[in-house]
Amino acid sequence: MMQMAFSTQTPYPNTLVIAQVTKIMQFGAYCKLVEYNDLEAFLPLREISSGWIKNIHEFLHQGQKLVCKVTYIDRDKGTIDISLKKVTPKDSKVKINAYNLEHRLNSIFLQSVRSSGEDRQKAQLSQQALSEFGSYTALVQAATETSDTWKNSKLPKKLKDAILSIIDANRKKRKYEVAYIMKLSTSNTASGVTELNSALLEAEKSGVNITYISAPRYHMEAQGKDYSDAESKIRAATELIGSKVKDSTLELEKEKLKKDKEGILDSL
Repeated sequence: MMQMAFSTQTPYPNTLVIAQVTKIMQFGAYCKLVEYNDLEAFLPLREISSGWIKNIHEFLHQGQKLVCKVTYIDRDKGTIDISLKKVTPKDSKVKINAYNLEHRLNSIFLQSVRSSGEDRQKAQLSQQALSEFGSYTALVQAATETSDTWKNSKLPKKLKDAILSIIDANRKKRKYEVAYIMKLSTSNTASGVTELNSALLEAEKSGVNITYISAPRYHMEAQGKDYSDAESKIRAATELIGSKVKDSTLELEKEKLKKDKEGILDSL
């Protein structure tokens, strides 16, 4: 395993993480943990699938984002091991939804920083916000509930006012989101895997977020100005994938998004 320096923030064993594949080897893959300052982790071959793996490239491609579970941390050597096969489809879905929400709320926070005229202090304010609240999701939840944590926060008043103003504006401008489970496989043993990986990367450029769950299943999510707009992005992405991957089988199953559980964060 490759050694690296730990940041001040590291995951704990059994934590679910978003891992992006950076280097694929015969015996596994190196990944960066995007929620932890791109810390490096290793995904062993035996932890990719419970079945026999003839070709690792049938399961992984460069740049692919995966939901994995931290299985081992050696702080002395500075190494992290992760597992893909130990993550259930349900766990993967919950993690993906939480990650996407945190990403959107991070954007809202940075927008608030600019709006309040504190752009030069962006890095310091981001660090302070995460130190006080733990996540942008928790920050926005505290702000909308006007909790004691929010009232006692040391963030500048003009920034807090800007956050509340942007939250209110976003609540009034509803976003429409659709999600699908895509089952995708190819019988083309010569170039199918290469075509599949290339098609997935190209499809993501059309505004569709695609995350690997477990072979042959992928999670697809798109947002739009209305449901028709969001559905059209999914349709365009699947048509592109189908045209790029020869001898492929592609099935879509729509997910029912339980937005009522997200409460006030639903519209952000």
